[in-house]
Amino acid sequence: MRQLPCLSVWMLLFWVAASTAAPVAATDAAATVAQKIEASTVSPDQGLPDGVDRGTGFRMKRYRAPVPAFNPGTETVDTRRAQLLHKTGAVIFIDVYPPRGLGADPLSGDWIITEDHSSIPGSIWLPEVGRGYLEDGHIAYFKHNLAQLSNQDPTSALLFYCTADCWQSWNAARRAALWGYRNVFWYPDGTDGWRDHGLPLTPLKPVNFLAR
Repeated sequence: MRQLPCLSVWMLLFWVAASTAAPVAATDAAATVAQKIEASTVSPDQGLPDGVDRGTGFRMKRYRAPVPAFNPGTETVDTRRAQLLHKTGAVIFIDVYPPRGLGADPLSGDWIITEDHSSIPGSIWLPEVGRGYLEDGHIAYFKHNLAQLSNQDPTSALLFYCTADCWQSWNAARRAALWGYRNVFWYPDGTDGWRDHGLPLTPLKPVNFLAR
């Protein structure tokens, strides 16, 4: 019997493999809106941008400075994308703006701040969680609130922001991704970009540091 040309043999093998492959599982129709959001994430161990400390993987100083275009493990979004995510009502917006003041009162947990702060409507304000190094108390505060906000669901969609040119939002988003949250968005333009597009900001109070 005449042998098939080498190329035809490979095409035949490819056709057999494709025809016997298992079908892709259908998407669960009962999945929540937040779980359906497709975050174009990258691996948390992707090469870090300039300005990040190689030993810790975070920005450790000079938080008010131009930020990079990407954040490993997260999806970077512009104002238009942030607005669309906001409209879904399924994305948790987290403001990590560091306020001026004396920090959290160790007895009451209330934040002693000397300035008012306005933020994207519906946001949660978690101050001081975007620094490169966090004390144990701030780690516990951040982890507890993320667990509460996400209902302990690592697929919940979380969007982190601050102001423009604020590395603290970069650090906070990266930390959440490293802690296992899989739908993390980073909005580098923050409240400045939101306001510049004519979108409203509302007064916001920070979450009590000792609230459990």
